[in-house]
Amino acid sequence: MTELVTTEQVESVLGVLIWAGPLAGALVGIIVGSMRKCPLRGLWQGVAVGLLGPIINALWLLHSSMMRYDPQTGVAGLHRVSAHVISALIFIAVGLLLGVIYRHGVFPERRAEAEQAPDEAPDKVSGQQ
Repeated sequence: MTELVTTEQVESVLGVLIWAGPLAGALVGIIVGSMRKCPLRGLWQGVAVGLLGPIINALWLLHSSMMRYDPQTGVAGLHRVSAHVISALIFIAVGLLLGVIYRHGVFPERRAEAEQAPDEAPDKVSGQQ
């Protein structure tokens, strides 16, 4: 039985994503920013979103190194619960950190929109029937 996706294929895609992500993000950011009449802000936001590619690649490399098989000792990271717990904690911490950074630094207008939203629950009907 052969693998559907090999490790080498994933690493090659992530290798392309390192460079293509920020470049594509910058291009899309400039286009969208120009349509909104703020190309520099669009460029910043596009590059920031594009930088997720290198971040994903770094997390992949970290995860791969933690889960690797050592033929000399016969130990695999997949067999250690501590490796899974540490990996999960790192991914949670990075996700929370990126969420805060993107919410407050990259897309602050989204936070402002959310703060101005009405306090009423969306499933309640406000006099419309």
